[in-house]
Amino acid sequence: MTSNEITICGKVYSVKPISSSISMEEVATLVNVKMKELLEAKSKTSMVDVAVLTALNLGHELIELKQGKKSEGEQLNQHLDGMIQKLKKSLDIIEKKRVNSC
Repeated sequence: MTSNEITICGKVYSVKPISSSISMEEVATLVNVKMKELLEAKSKTSMVDVAVLTALNLGHELIELKQGKKSEGEQLNQHLDGMIQKLKKSLDIIEKKRVNSC
């Protein structure tokens, strides 16, 4: 994979793409926006502190998204289990009617 040059807070970095589905420029834009937000809010904070706070904020957002997807998956599984149970009951009723009618 070829390296891309991205700019975050005025500094140029040479990075290799991790995934073909997400561009490093898109990731860099997200990080740059988050860092600028923190720089504006905390004007006397060092760049290292801003980078760490940005990483923490993005990590928090990522974990929230993962937990949300897990919760959605669990709800879907419960819903599917309920549907399967209803189908089993219906099949049992149909089978009993078929046996009794013979």
